[in-house]
Amino acid sequence: MHSSSSLHPGGLPMAAAFSALLTWAAAAAMTLCSVTARAQSVVAGEQRMAETVVTATRSAISVDETLADVAVISQEQIESMAPVRSAAELLQRLAGGVQLSSNGGRGAAQSVFLRGTASTQTLLLIDGVRYGSATMAAPVLENLPLEMIERIEVVKGPASALYGSEAIGGVIQVFTKRGADAGKPFLGNASVTAGENGYKAASAGLRGAQGGFGYQIGLNRLVDHGFSATNPKAGPYTYNPDRDGFDQTSVNLGLGYALNSDWRVDTNFLQSEGRVHTDSGLGSNPYSDLKTRVAKLKLTGKVLADWTTYVSVGQSRDEQRNFGSPYGDSHFNTTQLEYKWDNEIRTMLGTVLAGAERLEQKVDVSSDYAVTRRSINAVFLGLNGSTGRHSWQGNVRRDDNSQFGGMTTYGLSYGYELIQGLRAYASHGKSMRAPSFNDLYYVDPSYPMYNGNPHLRPEEGRNNEIGLQWSQGIHRAKLLHFDNKVSNLIAFGSTGMSNLQGETRLKGWSLGYGLNVDGWGASLNYDYLDAKQADGRPVLRRAKNQFALNLDKRLGAWKLGGSLLHVSSRQDTDFNTYTTVTLPAYTTVDLYAEYRINPEWSLQARVANVANKHYETVYGFNQLGRAGYLTLKWAMR
Repeated sequence: MHSSSSLHPGGLPMAAAFSALLTWAAAAAMTLCSVTARAQSVVAGEQRMAETVVTATRSAISVDETLADVAVISQEQIESMAPVRSAAELLQRLAGGVQLSSNGGRGAAQSVFLRGTASTQTLLLIDGVRYGSATMAAPVLENLPLEMIERIEVVKGPASALYGSEAIGGVIQVFTKRGADAGKPFLGNASVTAGENGYKAASAGLRGAQGGFGYQIGLNRLVDHGFSATNPKAGPYTYNPDRDGFDQTSVNLGLGYALNSDWRVDTNFLQSEGRVHTDSGLGSNPYSDLKTRVAKLKLTGKVLADWTTYVSVGQSRDEQRNFGSPYGDSHFNTTQLEYKWDNEIRTMLGTVLAGAERLEQKVDVSSDYAVTRRSINAVFLGLNGSTGRHSWQGNVRRDDNSQFGGMTTYGLSYGYELIQGLRAYASHGKSMRAPSFNDLYYVDPSYPMYNGNPHLRPEEGRNNEIGLQWSQGIHRAKLLHFDNKVSNLIAFGSTGMSNLQGETRLKGWSLGYGLNVDGWGASLNYDYLDAKQADGRPVLRRAKNQFALNLDKRLGAWKLGGSLLHVSSRQDTDFNTYTTVTLPAYTTVDLYAEYRINPEWSLQARVANVANKHYETVYGFNQLGRAGYLTLKWAMR
């Protein structure tokens, strides 16, 4: 089965974690207060330009105007952490509200949990194109090349009213690099990296813009000898102490042309091929070949002065081919073809969003599935706007699935500015997830608990949320509470997949603070999660408490930074005995330093897991120990 580790999570005594949190928060507060005092004395009244995001509304909007919990990870942040961390680990450390589980090192199967929802309840978009495994209905992050990414937007909370199935917990949208904003006809870049565990990587790119044209070409190659994905707790049928390496080759292409001042056509292509070695007991050396491919053609234009239309066709392909396993070779491939028509119309009440989509999904698997393709037609309507102290957003969407018929989802949000820069908001949304092809048709006589059930119904989520958002010059902060009730949850049982009776309830608090001024950059995120199944038991692999602190400072030619992550204990399953076990809490620290040799050349050193902390996010599977990396970068200005 594709991406085999997407089980659920658990908790920790609140008191112990809270006392540790207070210690860190006090230290962070003193640091941030001193930074703030200095910043205010140096640049009193300085205003920071708010970032523009598109994922929260399907149209461009300032992040300060959104009525949603949105995080943006910039290219600079990505370059500060890569190659130390994978895409999923970047999200956990920088986005807030994101937890993960990983079956080993780079390239191994990973699951992300937005606000405690399952990985199958998160939608992944690459440049607006739906990407992932339709056999698992889960995002596939492990083969994403970080060197090709310009930024990542994360919307936490239900978004099915905008994007349809899977968006119960939220949406992750990856934007690949572009050349349209280069400002020059030729801008080149290159980098080489060497590090622990035989890690070697090289990348090169060229981008430019002139006379209405814009283009981007990027190439990347990495080899990581890795470490053993498993330890003896994984059991004799899984554990093998050999190195489990990963290698990857990727390419990113983009081309755009402005037909005139009102109309533009853009196309982009991303392909990444990887091979990851896994463990399946002594005497075997299984591996998986991974392929990620996403392509899109988009036409943008103004029909009228206040009416902008977008027409696009996009295709994604996710492939996993497994070899050398004692259980035989297998493959799980997904192709998704999308046709989209979006319209933005500016009115006195705000921006109206109206459009239609068609999604065609096809799977090619080594098992004998009764059905291997389906189609989904959708129409959607939305409105977001503001006047005075008031702001609002409403969306409704109708999806007609060839397997399940129709389902309507919606989202409603209202915000009120209490004082300048401080806004309170409340939202309610209905979301859904259609059963995956594995949920419906997978058959394994050896493990009947995983067998599909063609009579499954879609999962449904109903989320209520209240929050405070504060943005004042160089500062940004948030405090929010969410309560997401998921019914018809699809889970395995003794005879196969079924819809669970009752509601899985995911509720909690998120606290965040960000600062960016005078060479300082800081972000702090604390998340408290209470995730319980309908029977009252904790959801597996979810921590009650997670805390992340990121801090960096530019000093002349130097840039120094670090990242601290604390995750409280979680419950998991020991699949040797099918008993519940506890994964201990862990804290890791990453550090990096960059020296700018001249405007075009720089040297960067990174150390992951400085204290060499041993920890697990899946019982019996290892995570990265202390590891150092050195990168030489060149970029034309």
